[in-house]
Amino acid sequence: MLPISRKQIGRDWMEFFTILVWATVILIMFLAKLKAFQDVLIAIILGTLMMIANADFFFSHFRIYKIYKVLRRSLLKDVIGASALGLLCLSLHGLWPEAKGPGVALHLASLAAWVVCGIQTHPLLSAGLWAGGRNQMTKVQLFLRVLAQAAGSIIAFAVFGLYWSFRFPGEGPFSHFLGLESACSAAVTFAASVAHIRVRDAQAAKDLAKVS
Repeated sequence: MLPISRKQIGRDWMEFFTILVWATVILIMFLAKLKAFQDVLIAIILGTLMMIANADFFFSHFRIYKIYKVLRRSLLKDVIGASALGLLCLSLHGLWPEAKGPGVALHLASLAAWVVCGIQTHPLLSAGLWAGGRNQMTKVQLFLRVLAQAAGSIIAFAVFGLYWSFRFPGEGPFSHFLGLESACSAAVTFAASVAHIRVRDAQAAKDLAKVS
């Protein structure tokens, strides 16, 4: 076998630095060709991701940090769930831009996701659970939930808006996605979550009364 010198197995830092420089140049050229609207969307996506990644640092300066620490995993699930559900419905909107069904499905699917998986992906759903249930969550917990869901939705809408700006420049990405039908389905989601949690609490109270 041929001897392997330290120089041969060592990392070539000059090559690594050259690749890094060229990658930076390509990134700058790419960003320079983007429109102002696209720059704003990229800034929103990166800024939101930065806020999520550094949530511990930001919340550590407030009294609600202990509550956040307890709910951290649930809040992360809310962010991921809101992003995934939003991107799914927006992808359907991209396939059928004239259809209003994807905008309606965004709200109703959040109710189904909570019933099946226990994940809260919509602010109106969480507000309905807070308004309808006695011991579901406090105002601080509701605030954290809504904040996490808003962050996930912002990422989903910004990513889709960026994609749409490349595919159809100059056209609005949410012209048929957000409308009267979507608003009605959002109201139905809120009312259904209130009704569902009240029925469940009433059933739990009956079961407790039978046991006692």
